This record gives sequence, structure tokens and C-alpha cells, in this order.
Amino acid sequence: MDEAEALYHRVLRQAPQSPEAAKSLTNLGVIAHGRGRTGEALTLHGQALALAPQLAEAWCNRGDLLSDLGRLEEAEGDFVRACDLSPALLPAWFNLGNVRLRRGDTAQAEPCYRRAAALAPHLPLIHAQLARCLDAMGQAEGAADAMEAAWRLAPDDWRLLTDLGALQQQAGRLHAAQNSLRAAISLNPSHAAAHYNLGNVFYGEGRAAEAVACWQAAWSMDPSLGEAASNALNGLHYLPDLTGDEVGRVHRRMMERDGSPPPAPHANAADPGRVIRVGYVSADFRRHPLGQLMRPVLKGHDRSQVFAVCYATRPGHDEITAELRHHADLWREVAGLDDGALAQQVRQDGIDILVDLDGQTAGNRLGLFALRPAPVQMSWLGYPFTTGLAAMDYALLDRATVPPEAEAWFSETVLLLPGSRLCYQGPETPEPAPPPSLERGSVTFGSFNNIAKLNEQVIAAWARILNRVPNSRLWLKWPHLALDEVASPLRQAFAAHGVDPGRLELRGNSPPAQLLAEYAEIDIALDPFPYCGAFTSCEALWMGVPVVTLPGPRPFSRQTLALLAAMGLEDELARPDLAAYEDLAVALAADPERLTRLRGGLRPLMRQGIGDAEAHVAGLERVFRQVWTDWCARIKGEA
Repeated sequence: MDEAEALYHRVLRQAPQSPEAAKSLTNLGVIAHGRGRTGEALTLHGQALALAPQLAEAWCNRGDLLSDLGRLEEAEGDFVRACDLSPALLPAWFNLGNVRLRRGDTAQAEPCYRRAAALAPHLPLIHAQLARCLDAMGQAEGAADAMEAAWRLAPDDWRLLTDLGALQQQAGRLHAAQNSLRAAISLNPSHAAAHYNLGNVFYGEGRAAEAVACWQAAWSMDPSLGEAASNALNGLHYLPDLTGDEVGRVHRRMMERDGSPPPAPHANAADPGRVIRVGYVSADFRRHPLGQLMRPVLKGHDRSQVFAVCYATRPGHDEITAELRHHADLWREVAGLDDGALAQQVRQDGIDILVDLDGQTAGNRLGLFALRPAPVQMSWLGYPFTTGLAAMDYALLDRATVPPEAEAWFSETVLLLPGSRLCYQGPETPEPAPPPSLERGSVTFGSFNNIAKLNEQVIAAWARILNRVPNSRLWLKWPHLALDEVASPLRQAFAAHGVDPGRLELRGNSPPAQLLAEYAEIDIALDPFPYCGAFTSCEALWMGVPVVTLPGPRPFSRQTLALLAAMGLEDELARPDLAAYEDLAVALAADPERLTRLRGGLRPLMRQGIGDAEAHVAGLERVFRQVWTDWCARIKGEA
């Protein structure tokens, strides 16, 4: 590099106005850029362009520098000029695609990558970037194809194999994804991302135990991989052989954050009677169970008591997002902020109570809570278990979900709402239909739960129920059941217990209204265990379908029980042991009058017990007022 620099200066001395001088100036700019002298580099590129405004390479080189400086709009303009001047200049097209991808303009980035691929089809990096662009556009099939093209050009690149496996999974090519990720692991056994992605593939197939093992391995290889830790912790609730105490201890161990700086004192005014500024943090303010459950809360807050701020940590929006944003007092899109910057924003907003809505689910920002940006921190709604985070003060649940003996499993202080921990308000249409067995002459059982909940014990129990109810059918619904490579092993699992595969109706995803309408085909919903339904059970009950549940000691196994308790139906539809659970399902199947009575009565009971937003929000605000009053008392030395 030193020799090159000297030669470029020699050109400048010998022919300062020549085309070679312009090229020397821009190449000197590249050298200065590489050595971190960005101001000097900008000056050199500017001198080159003043001398030779038609020099495409100079526009491209300056675009590279501006891109690295984060001046993306200016960089894009330079790359466009370079492409116009030299349509065959590969770096200009490739980098124009990159800057447009960074700006979120994927539709304009794609043709740039395709032009670059046409100019240099042998370069795997171009195909890989095209794949990432198509992935950002939601084109899963095309993204997987493009990444496969990249991998074929570099078959020993374990990074490309890892990305290929992730994209194949998103495209529904689960077996191919497994093969790619196993190959990546064989090439680099300590590559955490490959183990993490393989866990995601297993989870998509419903193989929860194998998924958890992969996520735990990924986290042990790279403790900074927070997604692996959260997936592993969430995955523990699917495993039937763990105690609540064991699950709690694993949460606390994996969430230890040694060496975190002590939080700075909070400047919030310790006035127990003023309006409380509550900050809700979630990645799921959209058409998602959590987003829908927050609608009555944000709409119902008493503005003389609560000022509600929403921190949306995931980009993108839909009609639910728009409704939530309308009802929030302050809405912040914070996907681009890291934990430190977001903590600073929370402090600037004067948040008194910061509420985590996600727990150990995808996209959570528990790292924010570890920095303790608010005086009071609470976990609620999306994760009925401990976060394991020492900086989380409270976990807000209900007594049916968390019996007294389970509170010891929490690192937080458990607080209880008077009714259900959630408020569900379903759409008025479609209305509940009569039990389909009245016309069909045979009973249809169903579950629209995540198939990762269908462990061997669940499959065996449901098979015994089907075998005891002549001509009965089982309707299962989950997105990946549209894939034969997922549906076929599930049919085989039931066949091993004597259930003819033809008695299973396996369906993939549906639009929300169609999904609710499909409950007209279900007589009785079977709740899986130990990870039972929550929002899924709400939808079934709302559509008049009784949900037979087997609550256990762990909170995730008691979510349907909590709904039934709020409706006064726990004695009718919950059973304490497996034999009684199976007997209840069989007895319901033989009692069409009872099914008809339940079909007409469940929605009114839902409105009273789960859908009373006024009572729900009032209870929530009483909790907020109490914990805020307690903090004020501690600050004033009164407690």
C-alpha cells in the first residue's frame, strides 16, 4: 500500500491534469479511507471528480466512503451516477443494491443485485446479498433459491450454509434446511448460529426437545446470542418431565448479568397521587395475540390515572398497530435503538412503571430492563412465568395461573389481578354454529395449537380418546401442517397408536376470520399439555367450542384453567389427571345436549368473565397505583 501511494503521488507530480491523475486521486482516497482518514479521503475523491467528472470509479469510491459514514442518501446518488456513466461497473451496481437495502428500499435494491449477478455470475457474495434482499421482501422461495446459488459457488462456506438453512426453513423446506445446517455444523462445530437455526427448524417440525437442545448449545457457544437463550427458556415449557422449580432455576441461571453497572438514581417525582407514566414494551404491537389483548387496555385506560407510552421494538405495522397507536398517549418506534439508547429514551420520557409484555418470547428487550431505566419494572401478559431477570421487580398474573406454591419459582414478586391476567374481546362475527356432530353424526375433536405442544404423551392420550369414540375425527391446524414433510410424521405418530391416518384433518394457516369460522367444524377442543393454550383457547371458547384441559402445577399448563375459572367453568371442563381428562372428552362426545348448551353459552360467559374491559383495566390500574405508592414510600423513607 505504501508503494502504491508513492506511485500515485508520482503520477500527480508528473501529469497533474491527466486522466491518470484523476484516477490516482480517487485511489489515494481509497487508501486514506482504509486507514481511517475519512476527511482526507472525501477531499481526494472531490478533487478527482473536479478533474474528471465523468470518472465512474471516482463516484463509486466516494459512494463507498459516504456509505460507511452513514450518509446513505448521498451515497446512493454517487452510485447511481457511477452506474449511469459505466453500466458495466460491477461494484457500483452491487453497492447501490447494498445502500438501498440498508435504506429499506428493497424493491429498488433487487434489480441492482440482479444486474450485478448478470455481470459476475461466479461471485457467491452477490447471490447471497440478493437472497437477503428477497428475504427482506418476504419472498421466501426466491431467497432460498438465491442463497442456494451462492452456496453452490462456495460449497465449503459454512456461513453460507447456515444462512441457506435459515432461508430454507422460512420457505418451508424443512428437510433441506436440516441437511444444510448439519453440513454447516460438520464444517464448523462451534458455529453458534448454525445450532440456533437448526433449533428453529426442529421447532417448526414440532420437535421441541431437540429444538431446546440446539438452542442451549448455541447459547453455550455464544452467550451474547440472546435469541438462543430466550428460545431455550421458552422451549422448556413444552417439555413434560421438568418441575416448575427446575424451569425457574434455569431461567435465573441463564439470565444472570454479572458486571452490569448499577443503575443511576431515577429523577421521577415521588408523588403517589399523580398521573403514572406507564411504558409498555413489546415486539408484537400488531395482529398477534398480544397486540389484540392490548386493544381494550390502551383504549380503556383512565387518563386521569395513567399516561400510556408504547415502545414498539419491531418494525412493521398493520391495522391492529394503527388502532393501538391511536389509543396510546405516546407511541415510539424504537426498533433501531440498542438497549442503551432505548434506556436513555425511557428515562427522558419520565417512565414511572416500565412493563415488559414479551417475557422470553421472540423479539423481547429484556436487556433494556437489565439496565433498569425506570423506577418500577414489571412483566405481564405475554409470558406467564418468571423472566429470570433480577432487575424485574414484579410479575403480574392471576391466582388460577400461579398457585401459591409456584410463586417460589419466580425471581420477581408475584402480583395478582382479581380476575384473568388477560382481557379477550373477540369479533361479533362469525357467530357460534351448532355442534357439527348434530348434522354429521360423528364427533370432531380439534386443536389449533402450535404442534410443538404435541409431545408423545399428548398424542397417546388423544389417540386413546379417538379410539374410544367411534367414527370420531381429529382436526389439527398449524401453518407447517400444510407441508407434507411435517404432516406425514404426525399421521404416522397417531397410526402407531392405532388411529387410521384418514381420521386426521391436518390444515395449514388461514386468514383470521376464516380460522374462527373453521371452529364450526369442531365439536370439542382438546387442550395440549403441559404447554396448554391461551389465546387459542380464547378463540375456541369464543366460538362456542368447549376446551377440555389438564392443568398441571406449572403456570403454562394452567392458562386454559385460568380462563375457565374466570368463566365459572373450571369444574365442568378441567380435570386433575390424565384418565379423568380422557374420560371427560369421551363423555362430552356422547352428550349432544351438553355440547349444544355449551355452544350457546360460552360466548356470553366469555363476555362476562374474560371480556369485561372496564373491570380488567380498573384492576390493572389499582396494581399500578399500589406499586407506585410503594416506591414513593421507599424513596421518602416511609417504608
